[in-house]
Amino acid sequence: MDFQLSTFEKKIKTQIQPLYLFFGEEEFLMQEALAVFEAIALDGGTRDFNYDSFYAKETPTSQILDVAETLPMMSPRRLVIIKGIEKWTEADWEVFEPYVKNPSDSSVVVLTAKALDKRKKTHKLLLEKAESVEFKKPYDNQVSGWIQYIAQKQSVAIEPDAVMLLQQFVGNQLMDIESEIIKLSQFIGSRNQILVKDVIEVVSKIKVQSVFDLARAIGEGDKARALLCLSQLLSHGQNEVGILALVSRHVRILRSVRKAQREGLRGAQMASKVGVSPYFLQEYEHQAKEWSDKKIENTFKALLDTDRALKSSPLSSHIWLENFVIQTCR
Repeated sequence: MDFQLSTFEKKIKTQIQPLYLFFGEEEFLMQEALAVFEAIALDGGTRDFNYDSFYAKETPTSQILDVAETLPMMSPRRLVIIKGIEKWTEADWEVFEPYVKNPSDSSVVVLTAKALDKRKKTHKLLLEKAESVEFKKPYDNQVSGWIQYIAQKQSVAIEPDAVMLLQQFVGNQLMDIESEIIKLSQFIGSRNQILVKDVIEVVSKIKVQSVFDLARAIGEGDKARALLCLSQLLSHGQNEVGILALVSRHVRILRSVRKAQREGLRGAQMASKVGVSPYFLQEYEHQAKEWSDKKIENTFKALLDTDRALKSSPLSSHIWLENFVIQTCR
């Protein structure tokens, strides 16, 4: 099932299964689920005796298995978290597979993985036997809700325009958003609301400026400048998958802007319809003139091909990004 925090919490309060599989690329959501899970599954007074957490490659599988099969102390259950199981070898799985088929009734074991190869026999078995929860990156229209949720966790409010601006600066990476909101909550001091001016003051604009420059260069067919912009994004610490996500989001917004223009929308109406901060609307409108519907369609196809290549090819990731730029700048 896809992850919904309230639904997940309600479900485990009703009944806890002996074996769980948490997988997916959204680390923030997985950490939130683990925190909720631990709070509900463990008896606070006996936590020190009945909670164990392991990184799969740092502890022998046989040792993890011994702990999972150990009876809990003064509690109805023991909780065992095993992180990064995608790094287990076939030999590791040979040791642990019997437990997957017949888990202990007195333990709750949660296995986590960033990614699963659903073609593998062991991963198929896990999906069949374990209660599985997938943590996907949120869609653009879901991010504002998560921004408000993260702000609430930090005991601050955030005004709507500041939400849009923060998403524009940071993108859809929830861990990055949480980091920026923590900085913002410290910056505003005794005030209890984050304003647009706070976001402008605190949050780095480098990534959003770079992706604007990259999109402008691609829109104009300027291959040399687009490759330079790509290099700048990489040099500022943005990984290849993150760059692809930023560009994909940017092109989706350009498509939405073109549609809104055809509908006759302008100003605040367009910004609301498209879901961007008014601070960036003029730049999007300018770029939308350079992107035909055909170019947008072809770019989405190139983005999809590049995403598949990044996830499956042994070649260096930056080669595929450079190829994407060259392909879209024809």
